[in-house]
Amino acid sequence: MDKETINTYNLEAESIAKLHSALTPHRIYGLIEEHFVKNTATLDVGCGIGRDTYWLNQNGFPTIGVDASEEMLKQASKLYPANVFIHDYLPELSGLATQQFQNILCSAVLMHLSQNDLITACGRLLELLNGGGHLVISFRGTSATDNREKGKLYQPIGTGELLNLFTENGCKIVWLS
Repeated sequence: MDKETINTYNLEAESIAKLHSALTPHRIYGLIEEHFVKNTATLDVGCGIGRDTYWLNQNGFPTIGVDASEEMLKQASKLYPANVFIHDYLPELSGLATQQFQNILCSAVLMHLSQNDLITACGRLLELLNGGGHLVISFRGTSATDNREKGKLYQPIGTGELLNLFTENGCKIVWLS
């Protein structure tokens, strides 16, 4: 994970918590409701302030949230103390060892990785995913010429390359925008 990005999240955790608490990712929640399997192990990679981890748990998806920013995790634990949050990060997610999850959410995370780490991270997500499991990924870019926005890395991700990486590993792509 990009260290400058983690440092930025650590420094701005409180203000990000206020902003993200007021936002609801309706499209992502719709995809989750359509594709995730309820009452099965779920992982929220890059959980940030825990908003989505909380929503998943409240909607029948027993979820563990992981994030690279310790300060974001402090906000998550403060906002949602009944949820499980772990300090870990892509590309390794080494703290999860050989655990398996039926559902994995990785929302607005992959663009914070270098190109080499992106490939490793996608492989790791597949290792953590049960056969027949479901993975929802979202990411965004930036118009900044240095690929940084307020200190955070927004590495361009080639959708075609990402699709190839997953389809070459036997994944079926069910929705793309």
